Amino acid sequence: MSMTAVTLRRAGAADQPALCSLWCTAWQETYPAFDYQARWPGMWAHWQGSQAEIFVASREDAGASPIIGMLVLIQKASDVLELEQIALPSSERGSGTAHLLMLFAKQQARSVLRLTVNAFNDRAIRFYEREDFERIGSGVNPASGLPTFDYEWRR
Repeated sequence: MSMTAVTLRRAGAADQPALCSLWCTAWQETYPAFDYQARWPGMWAHWQGSQAEIFVASREDAGASPIIGMLVLIQKASDVLELEQIALPSSERGSGTAHLLMLFAKQQARSVLRLTVNAFNDRAIRFYEREDFERIGSGVNPASGLPTFDYEWRR
């Protein structure tokens, strides 16, 4: 099976419905206990209020929706960039798209790239550790009450 190249671009307002679908699907596949459709408006508002930069990964051969991934970055301090979200559907696992999004995020970071991951998300934790992130702490997700781990990558 041959796949066309993945393209990264800044998300536009017209992408919002496709991003909603992608984000909800990815999270539903990861942790089905919550209603992500109900959570989406709050997430979107949070990103808009945080002046987040949202990027999409697309591929022409991806079917009805060419958007196959999303990346949300928020500048927290002059040298700290937060990877707020990285989301892909399960059909993209092993395709290299997550690695491509992570490389892009690292290129955007001046010095430090931080993220928080749900402690139950073993697959994501393995991915971040393969991408040279180091665990620097733990906490609790304010939206779900679930335990989290904090990770950091330094240039």
